Amino acid sequence: MSIIAKISKGLSKTREKMAQAFQTVFESGARDYELLEELLLLADVGPAVAGEIISRVKEKKPKDIITALKDEVVQILSLESADKPVKIFVGINGSGKTTSLGKLCHRYVSEGKALFVIGTDTFRAAADMQLEEWCLRTGVPYYIGKPGSDPAAAIFDGLNSTAAKNVNIILCDTAGRLHSNKNLMEELNKILRVSNKVRPDQVEVLLVLDAAIGQNAMEQMDIFQQAVQPSGIILTKLDGTARGGVAIALAAKYHIPIKYIGVGEGLEDLLPFSPQDYVDSLFPEDM
Repeated sequence: MSIIAKISKGLSKTREKMAQAFQTVFESGARDYELLEELLLLADVGPAVAGEIISRVKEKKPKDIITALKDEVVQILSLESADKPVKIFVGINGSGKTTSLGKLCHRYVSEGKALFVIGTDTFRAAADMQLEEWCLRTGVPYYIGKPGSDPAAAIFDGLNSTAAKNVNIILCDTAGRLHSNKNLMEELNKILRVSNKVRPDQVEVLLVLDAAIGQNAMEQMDIFQQAVQPSGIILTKLDGTARGGVAIALAAKYHIPIKYIGVGEGLEDLLPFSPQDYVDSLFPEDM
């Protein structure tokens, strides 16, 4: 299956929900701005962002308002940030953080890149086991901090290890944490500070968000941005939700690029994000 086909399949629930509204609520076929805003709201773009998008489309006075809407959304999603070799994965419990890291290992290995993985969740044995399983499955060398040790010390030791100095990319897993827990967020900030001291100008933070939570992802983004200023987003579980439009809301408000999307449980179902492919797959085919 091609990447475009996988994205389309992953966004099918969102697209079907929008298509049903298109057919049942607006049977007259009038493709007006009210309809377009309704479609954005159904995809969980959020009222503020949906209103802003429609206002910008209106200002252009286009002949084809649907094409203009799609172009506007593509522009919102077309963001970039520097791709750095040390990638620190952060997110709450259950967002798909460690799984995303493992799938990214598979992608990089298939591209012939040399990797190293560091695990800093030193208080949950199950987390270590999951990360170790991914590394063994993909053949990637790894370092996991000693049980009960300081997570910042674990990343310090890992980054300074001999194995870490002979690779192209280093992926660092962190403990899942509630974004409302101040102490855990401070711990995460310490991990980032240590990483930047060991590898100055080489570190980026990737925030893993579960698309199924829709607009609640905005609250998580607020807290993580204050603590560690993520430079990229991985949006997971798009295949299981009708809230795929939250990607648009995140990009519009925070101007942080979505780098990967999860569209299934398979090893190759973490895909590089393409704004155009995403928009083409998001809207109903008959629009």
